[in-house]
Amino acid sequence: MKFDYRESYGATSAPLIIGLPENFRQMDNFEEVDTLLNGLTDKIVEQKVLSPEAGKITATGMMIQTDYRKVIALGLGQTDSLDQPAVQELFGKLFQYLQDTDTREGQLLLDTIPYDKTLLAEAIGLMSVVSVYEFESYRADREGSFSDGTGLLITGASDIKRSVERGEEIGRGIAMARSFSETPPNIMTPGHMADKVAEIFRDRKYVSGSVKDDEALAGEGYGLITAVGKASKAAPRLVTIEYRHPSAEARKPVALVGKGVTYDTGGYSIKSKTGMPEMKYDMSGAANVVGMMHAISALELPVHVVGVIALAENMIDGNGMRPDDVYTSYSGATVEVKNTDAEGRLVLADAVFHASQYSPGLIMDFATLTGAVVAALGTERTGIFTNKKPGFLEPFFEIAKRTGEEIWQLPITEIEEKNVKSSAIADLTNHVEQPGRASFAACFIKQFTNGTPWVHFDIAGTGTVSKRTPYGPKGATGVMIHSIVKYLETGDVHE
Repeated sequence: MKFDYRESYGATSAPLIIGLPENFRQMDNFEEVDTLLNGLTDKIVEQKVLSPEAGKITATGMMIQTDYRKVIALGLGQTDSLDQPAVQELFGKLFQYLQDTDTREGQLLLDTIPYDKTLLAEAIGLMSVVSVYEFESYRADREGSFSDGTGLLITGASDIKRSVERGEEIGRGIAMARSFSETPPNIMTPGHMADKVAEIFRDRKYVSGSVKDDEALAGEGYGLITAVGKASKAAPRLVTIEYRHPSAEARKPVALVGKGVTYDTGGYSIKSKTGMPEMKYDMSGAANVVGMMHAISALELPVHVVGVIALAENMIDGNGMRPDDVYTSYSGATVEVKNTDAEGRLVLADAVFHASQYSPGLIMDFATLTGAVVAALGTERTGIFTNKKPGFLEPFFEIAKRTGEEIWQLPITEIEEKNVKSSAIADLTNHVEQPGRASFAACFIKQFTNGTPWVHFDIAGTGTVSKRTPYGPKGATGVMIHSIVKYLETGDVHE
């Protein structure tokens, strides 16, 4: 989407977009708006032609000066209750309205929305990308993206361009992650994804990286990733992307680790015919880490971040991983496999220990890991776990309030520690037949953090949505990208 900026109002042929609060008569620029609406604002609202109801988009046509123009109103409700999630949803609805009505231009009067202009601008940039995101599908009749050739003139501020662009870059990171997740699994194999990631970051400023193939993984002792991926003809990969800004040279890095099971049949603990469709999304944790690394590097944040994505396909053949097998992890700990469908924690175990070799101040991992977290929290909250005291997570809760990404802490206790170490023949087991499996899975990963402060995000419920929302279409969400980028942007993230 193309943005232009103007300090003050000037007539154009584009639809006029205004914010309309419930107390519209008390707007600082009410007289200006009312003049534009020919003194009819009261009547238009009274007759419910345009609505101030919070989050509602309404439109009408009328003569403005000498031209007939469309007027689109963004319902603001009580303006003292406006916050960033509400503003983001409002602009998401606006851009989707423009998309649905094929309205390719508009003039937004920014001063009609009584909210911080910098935050407004970032919300506009973010939502202009994510709310109207379209996957480049394989349909023969696919048309071009709505955003192509669409323009918005923002009137009332000329110094917000950079903030809009920051929002757009975060949005592009989310869109990038969604596109990885939406790609069919016969195309998005571990090798293909590793190649695409290498292509994206090859010429990025301050970025270096490496890819370990299946032979390197087996030879160097990444026994758990190798075990998960060995039944597939599409061999596993481990991708590392390191972004090191010069101003962060003296700091310990932050490690971002993503589960990238590009397709999950369940292995010999095979999924049902209803459980297997949409398992292409089982690499969304890895896709989201790629989106985070895109935004971090594109914004040139003054941080040092190591992104690790563990890629494998969980298939079945005569060489496949079986229940009762024992494998040696990259850390040296042995693991008894009791359920081959509990494979995500295995690839993450090797990847998290790999990340710990960079001596990070913090490891964060992201995974569509357990159905249990969905049972516990539903589909609107991400479950988070840590090996630190509860107060360690307060900055994440503060950031989530501003991004609108709901998170909820779940426990890891002595119960899970005992169960993870309950194997009679190995150091650890990957599965027990007991309730609390989200906490068990998190505790399993915790064994491989090498003493590093760590936060685990189980995005099984939030990694996809089943219907369109103001944040975009049905499918992959790119959840936690916005929050983690904003968290890193604070600069206060290193132990």
